[in-house]
Amino acid sequence: MRPQIPLWIILYALLITLSFIFTPLAAAEEQPAAAEAQTTLQPSIVKFLSAAIAFVAAAMGAGWAVSKAGAAGLAASAERPEIRTTAIIIAALGEAIAIYGIVIAILILGQPT
Repeated sequence: MRPQIPLWIILYALLITLSFIFTPLAAAEEQPAAAEAQTTLQPSIVKFLSAAIAFVAAAMGAGWAVSKAGAAGLAASAERPEIRTTAIIIAALGEAIAIYGIVIAILILGQPT
């Protein structure tokens, strides 16, 4: 029997593929007016899609990290209450991933079109 691929692996692969497609388009230089008529996607749309992909991937990663660290932290603090603050700090480090995603999205949106 063939093993099942988890859904989160498929979603991450899709997000990484989309980011590889749209990010170079957002960073590309502006084309001359004659070639602009041939372009099907406007640079602003590509920029917004790239920023959205960056933030969604970071938010999903942060949610996954906090879910795993939070569950392990609660289980550990049930056995040893003195490590509760360490578990909270480790769960908070997972939230830093979402902040990195916001920063990257702002950097993408801050580029001139």
